[in-house]
Amino acid sequence: MIRDEFVAMARSYVGTPFHHQGRLPEVGLDCAGVVVCAARACGYDVQDVQGYGRIPANGLLEQAVLSHCDQVPIADARNGDIMLFAFRNEPQHLAIYADGMIIHAYMQVNKVVENSLDDVWRSRLRGCYRLRGMD
Repeated sequence: MIRDEFVAMARSYVGTPFHHQGRLPEVGLDCAGVVVCAARACGYDVQDVQGYGRIPANGLLEQAVLSHCDQVPIADARNGDIMLFAFRNEPQHLAIYADGMIIHAYMQVNKVVENSLDDVWRSRLRGCYRLRGMD
């Protein structure tokens, strides 16, 4: 199942160093890089956005997600869905949902990690999205 393959690919990146705009799993990834690289490894032809700042603004991140995904209710999150988080006013962080956890490149710990989707992360959650064709 593609959903399981997508999650397994993202998990294989855990421990990879954080690198802003990184797209090389063996060298460095940022949060978008985890999603882009895992999706491409699973055969998705996703377009990548380059040249963004450390804090994406003006809805850039959400627009990029919506170009390949459909929004789904957060309560209906399934493994492999993409979650969009905000640390400030607008969304600027991505993670892949997996069994109550999130897989993401987290700048504060300087690497790709898997964290519990706890109350702190839930308070930052702004949307849940599913790659088209991942059903």
